[in-house]
Amino acid sequence: MGTTIEIVPIVPRNDGIEAGKKTSRAKLQRETEKLLKGILLKASLGAMSRRALGRLVMERLETRPDYGKYPELEDIYPERVEYLRGLAEGAGCSVEEAATWDYVKYRDMNEMWYRSLNDPSNPSGMVEEGHCSGVVMAGPEGVIGGQSAESGPPFPPPRGYRWKDPGPCGSFKCRPVKRPKKLVIRKPRTGYIENWGATSEKGVACCCGNSCSVWLDDPIEDTWPVNDVPLLRFAANVGQLAKLYTRYTLHNWGRASQIWADTGGDAIVVEKSFRRIGIRRMDKDGVLWCTEGHWQSDDMHDYIRRKRLEYVAKMGKHLGAGDLQYATDCAVRFTNLGHLCHLPLGKGFRHITRVLTDHSTFPRAVCRHGGPDTAEYDKSVTMLSFFKNLTRNREYGRGWIPWKKFPCQVPWEVTEYPSISVRKK
Repeated sequence: MGTTIEIVPIVPRNDGIEAGKKTSRAKLQRETEKLLKGILLKASLGAMSRRALGRLVMERLETRPDYGKYPELEDIYPERVEYLRGLAEGAGCSVEEAATWDYVKYRDMNEMWYRSLNDPSNPSGMVEEGHCSGVVMAGPEGVIGGQSAESGPPFPPPRGYRWKDPGPCGSFKCRPVKRPKKLVIRKPRTGYIENWGATSEKGVACCCGNSCSVWLDDPIEDTWPVNDVPLLRFAANVGQLAKLYTRYTLHNWGRASQIWADTGGDAIVVEKSFRRIGIRRMDKDGVLWCTEGHWQSDDMHDYIRRKRLEYVAKMGKHLGAGDLQYATDCAVRFTNLGHLCHLPLGKGFRHITRVLTDHSTFPRAVCRHGGPDTAEYDKSVTMLSFFKNLTRNREYGRGWIPWKKFPCQVPWEVTEYPSISVRKK
């Protein structure tokens, strides 16, 4: 039985009206005031008169971006304005009130992320709670990319819990393939469909996203009313995506190591801080990998090392601190990932499963169970493991059953979406 595809046009004003109906003018005003009086904004936007703030917001909203420098914003900026007008209509307030609420929320979020990684009073601003790793490989079974996602357990193990050695690798079993009965696809007015199951309309996808926390850059750039730029809407392949990501580094400011790939077999790792970006490309071997807490491109590798040493000095720590042990851990795991990717296993389903379920001794392990050899600073366990076959438009995933089974011990859940070549309404 096939999947019914419904393609729905995206109408920003209608989306804004729907969002506005879920709130009210009074609620928007309360939320705006609360944020302006909060610790993150009270010394900046909160210190302005509300009339002056309103004028500032409307000037920002009505100022057209530089389309020569940012040509894609000629599509995005008018849509953002229409969304905010719809929001005002749905909430029963003025455009100024809706836009001020949206701008204040945006600035509060930026401040929160920046301070969480740059506040000297936060001693854990650098060490991560996870050790995520990602990989992509192009082989006879298609272009396959995914991630093992680690974090600190949300609660401790139950009384009597006993750790068991997981062995060298996990299960290769799959559950029967599932196909959604109906796929509702949202189509923008211009550009490509961003989500067609596992990939975009053009077969481009983000295969993994690993965080990379450290003291990073200067405060995040204020690009409102345009926030994130939807790169997949404009990228027909990974080469174009790399150019777009470099152009919109300040708009899409997250700090991470991400893998992007396309069905043509090209792939990149994007190494990203708030204001800087590095690109690593797939080589002739047809594999590419990355890990949390480690940047390998020349500029970003040197940059993050400087920032780590700066952090340790400012916090009064020594070169053997857990923060730098974490950094070394990430580099060791990065090297192990490279070894695993080059094993003669065919660069297919079994190969990527083998990589994502590697149980080498600490600190090399990709799949983590918090075993007895784990260092004090690292309490992470694998919560999720997932990957995509971009060629087949399939997704594979499995999750942690708390303190009963780790993802590597359960079968893969497999979902297959219609081919991106299908065009049905």
